[in-house]
Amino acid sequence: MAAPQHVPFVTVEDEDDWVVSFALGPRGADRLTLVRTPHLEFMLRPEQRGVSVGAEAGQRPALLVAVQWGHKCVDVVSTAKRYSLDISKVDNATCNAALRVLGKMNFDQRFQLADGYP
Repeated sequence: MAAPQHVPFVTVEDEDDWVVSFALGPRGADRLTLVRTPHLEFMLRPEQRGVSVGAEAGQRPALLVAVQWGHKCVDVVSTAKRYSLDISKVDNATCNAALRVLGKMNFDQRFQLADGYP
């Protein structure tokens, strides 16, 4: 597997939409975004419900399968691709907020969430 992608910062939203977005690269120009909009899911077929994983512009979002959150690295597995992310530069408060939102996103156990974060 390739070396983990550098993540300079993570943004977290916990309002109508639940969002955890990883900035990628030295300047954070690209993003890997995990989004769940529970108040609109009733309009989707059951197999379409869950956390959307979007990375490249113009790419159709995939669904989240698993997240393995470690102290310095996060592995994100979607129905389309696996991502290895180096979060060593992200502060503890942001990591804790992201894990809390990921827990909310997983209210129906649609993906595996493993937290090895101290």
